[in-house]
Amino acid sequence: MAVLVGILVSLLVAFAVLILAGVAAGSGAPGEDRTGPWRAFRAGWAARKHPDADQTAAAAAASVRPVDVSLDEFLRATADEGDPYLQVDDLADTLQRASRKAARALPRQRGA
Repeated sequence: MAVLVGILVSLLVAFAVLILAGVAAGSGAPGEDRTGPWRAFRAGWAARKHPDADQTAAAAAASVRPVDVSLDEFLRATADEGDPYLQVDDLADTLQRASRKAARALPRQRGA
């Protein structure tokens, strides 16, 4: 019975959050368009038959065939000759310090 009550309470909380999110999405800044989520969905559904210029341009960009490039070519073209982000010496020093601290923190084993 307690599990059923917990599930019911969590569903009520989720429904309240959904309602509050819908209200917050509908109330924008004074200069913004104040359409709620349901109106925005209906406008998008109606506009699917007659898309505007932005939607047409986005669809055209998405339909362009990708360029097939091997990984080697891509890495050669985008190689950066500057200093690497990770320095091997810094990593080795950090690892050595960490291993020394770990060795000091662990108790010594007798007979080994």
